[in-house]
Amino acid sequence: MANPVQVLDKIKRNLDAVGVPATRNATSVTAAGLTISYVDAAIQSPMGGVDGGSSPFLGIGVANPGVLKVKGAAGENSIAAIFVNSSDLAVLACCTRFANDVVVEAGDTTTELARLAGHPDLKAMGQ
Repeated sequence: MANPVQVLDKIKRNLDAVGVPATRNATSVTAAGLTISYVDAAIQSPMGGVDGGSSPFLGIGVANPGVLKVKGAAGENSIAAIFVNSSDLAVLACCTRFANDVVVEAGDTTTELARLAGHPDLKAMGQ
């Protein structure tokens, strides 16, 4: 399973490195007016048949990773309204370089506007 803290820290560092100022709080990163957060996958139990009480690391295998969510600011409720300049696109590019799928969400609702598949060579591995 992913550690959202490290994933979000890495996103902030990557954005800072490409010149897009980013702010990190407990649950998200804000950059270019967009909010990036990590949404855990809903996994009922690890696969492999090994009791987690005896060994939490055996048999986990590859599981469905969580997704990175990019949410528009208030009033930004379409793809065209969310991604309007190079800084916005740099945020999107940073998020799509991970193995996780990326969800783009409207600013005023929880409407999913787009879902971009994670890196194909790392499918189902997650970050």
